[in-house]
Parts: sequence; structure tokens; C-alpha cells
Amino acid sequence: MRSPRSRTSFSDVRALLQEAAERPVLEAGPGFVSGLEAHLGTQVPPGRLVALPRREHRTRAPMLVTLATAAVATAVLLGALTGLYGRGVEARVLALTVAVDTTVQLPNGSLITGATGVSLPDGAVVRTGPNGRCSAGDVDFGPGMEALVDAGRLRLRASPAGAAISDSIPPAAP
Repeated sequence: MRSPRSRTSFSDVRALLQEAAERPVLEAGPGFVSGLEAHLGTQVPPGRLVALPRREHRTRAPMLVTLATAAVATAVLLGALTGLYGRGVEARVLALTVAVDTTVQLPNGSLITGATGVSLPDGAVVRTGPNGRCSAGDVDFGPGMEALVDAGRLRLRASPAGAAISDSIPPAAP
């Protein structure tokens, strides 16, 4: 059970502090001051009181650590707010960056000529001809190779034997 004193409210405390602030302050008498000086003078023997040299510089390590921490926190926060972190596979768009003698078979089965900038949806198959080379994302491959687009990345796979790219694919419209 609490005592009645512990139930004082904030306004009661404020009123008590206001009352204490309005009371007059007593001044120390000359006799008290001279007695205190004499008493303090006897506490420290002469010659034992040493003045320490003043520190010339302060260590800035705590300030630098705090600033570095704040800078890292700011960078992480800005990266998270701008979407730099946490992008899913669906946010990535894979496209051909280099395409020479390349064809793309879209998931619906249609064939198009590979050219720089062609988007590669999941399920598309990219094939290079006998003199071809291709690049998309972080994958580069050369002549006679095949890759499947899976989860926004090119996955190299073995070309089936005898699966040649037809030369009858019309060139892309300019």
C-alpha cells in the first residue's frame, strides 16, 4: 500500500517547487565564512595542494565514432527508403546487353531475333548461332550455346543435339 506522500500529482510538485523558489535566500554571515575558511585551511596541509596542468586537447574519438555511426545509419536508411535493398526478383528486368547471331524463344513459343535491349521474361530461351555471342545480366556466352531465363537470371544449359537455329528468322524491324 502506498503512502499518502507518493500520491502527489505533478501539479502538487510544481506548486511546492514554486513556493520554494519564492522563499528568501539567507546570506552567510561573516563569522560563518571566516570559520569555514579556517576549517578548510586546516584540512589540507601546506604544500600538499597541487594544481593539475590543464588538458591541451580533448580526445575526439567518441565524437568520431558517433558521427561514423550516424553516417552508416543514414546510408542504410536512405538505401531502404529508395528501394536499393530488398528488391525481389520481380523488380529486376533482364535484357540483352550484347546480341550477335542470337535468337530468343519467348515463353509463348514465338521466335524473335535477339538484339541489344530485348527484354527476357522468365521462361524465355536464348540461343546463339555458330558465330554468335550474347550477354544479359552477369552471364556472357558464346557460339552454339543456349540459356533459359529463370527467376530473372540466365541459366546456361546444354543445347539438344541437332537443334540448329533456323536461318529463316526474319530480321527485327528497324
